[in-house]
Amino acid sequence: MGFTCVFLDRDNTIIDDPGYISDPGAVKLLPGVDLALKGLAQAGFKLVVVTNQAGIARGVLTEEDLGRIHEEMVHQLSERGVTLDGVYYCPFHPEGTVAEFARESQDRKPQPGMLLRAASELDLDLTHSWMVGDSPRDIEAGQRAGCRTVRVRGKGQPHPGDQTDEDVQADFTVRNLVDAARTILREVGAGPMSAAAVSGASSAGSQEGGYEPRPAQEAPGEGGDSTLFREMLRDLRGATRDQDEEFSFARLVGAILQILAILSLAWGLFHVPAAANYGGENWHSSYSLWHVATLTAGVLQLMALTFFLLARRR
Repeated sequence: MGFTCVFLDRDNTIIDDPGYISDPGAVKLLPGVDLALKGLAQAGFKLVVVTNQAGIARGVLTEEDLGRIHEEMVHQLSERGVTLDGVYYCPFHPEGTVAEFARESQDRKPQPGMLLRAASELDLDLTHSWMVGDSPRDIEAGQRAGCRTVRVRGKGQPHPGDQTDEDVQADFTVRNLVDAARTILREVGAGPMSAAAVSGASSAGSQEGGYEPRPAQEAPGEGGDSTLFREMLRDLRGATRDQDEEFSFARLVGAILQILAILSLAWGLFHVPAAANYGGENWHSSYSLWHVATLTAGVLQLMALTFFLLARRR
C-alpha cells in the first residue's frame, strides 16, 4: 500500500491568480494556505501540486520563467514551515502558438496524467488520496485518477472544453483550502496515519516535474493520533475564527447603535409634547433639544446601518 496524498491545484487554490503569472514577484499565497498544508502534512499526507500551464504553449512565459515562479512559491511555503513533495505542470495546449507545446497531452487536466505519474514516482495510493482544486477540470482529473475530491470556491471558472458544474460534482465543496483541509482531516478520522513515514520516494523531476520530496519522518504513534488530530482541527479552526468574531462584533455594535437611535428619537418625540404644556421659554428650549435628539437619532441610525453592512460583507 502506497502513501496517501493530497493533490493540489495551484492557481486560486494555493496562490492568487490575477491571470497568467510570468513574474515571481506576483506570487502571493492565499490566506491560511500554510496552516492548511501543515495540518495535512502532519496528518501524514504527501503534498503534490498539479497545475496546467498553457501560458507556456501560448508563449506568455517560458519553462525557465515557470521554474522561477515555482521556486518562489516553494520558498514562501518553506518560510512558513511547509515542504511540498512534488510540483508537476503541463505546458501543452492544442491551441498553443509555440510549436513544441502545441498539442494535446494526457497530463493536461481534466486528464489524470500528472496524478498517475506522481503516483508512480512517489508510490502513492490513489484510492486513499484526495484532489483539491477550484475548477471542474481539477475535480474530473481527481475522479479519473480514483481520488476523492474537494472543490474550493475560488475565482476559477470553467475553461473551454471543461465539463460544467452540473456534469462534475466533487465529494465536497468548501470555501477555501483551510476548509478543504478540515474536511479531509475530519473524513480520515483519528486513526493511524502511517503515510507520514516518507522514505525513499523518487523525485518528481521530469520535463513537467518538480521538487525533491521532504525527508522521511516517523509516523505519529498509535496513542498520539487522536490528540494530534484534535490539535490540528483546533489550529485550522483558528484560521477562520477571527473572521467569525469580527462578524459577530460588527453585528453587536450595529444592534447597540440601533437601540440608541430608537431611544434618542423616542426621547425627542415624548419630550416636546410634555414641554409644550408649559409654554414660554421652556417650550423653545425643548424644541431645540428635540432637533438635537432627532439629529442624533439619524446619525446613530446611519452608523448602525454601516456596521450591519460591514457584518454582511465579511
